[in-house]
Amino acid sequence: MKIRTVTLAMMTLILSAGSLMAMDSEYQEKRRQALQEKSASASIQADNSIEKRRSREVSQQGERRHREVDDEEKLTR
Repeated sequence: MKIRTVTLAMMTLILSAGSLMAMDSEYQEKRRQALQEKSASASIQADNSIEKRRSREVSQQGERRHREVDDEEKLTR
């Protein structure tokens, strides 16, 4: 009787583990997709901040150049 109970318990455990593993794989797939979307969003934001910084540096360089030209013109007068 004990062997039959142990065997039945083992079979039940094995059969239930299969469905739990299937549910887990669906959860993992959804989680993986969410993480990919999140990382893609973060990389886009990083690209945007890099572009903003570069454009700010370019505009600052242009302003410096204009100031230098203005200063040169004042000195020549």
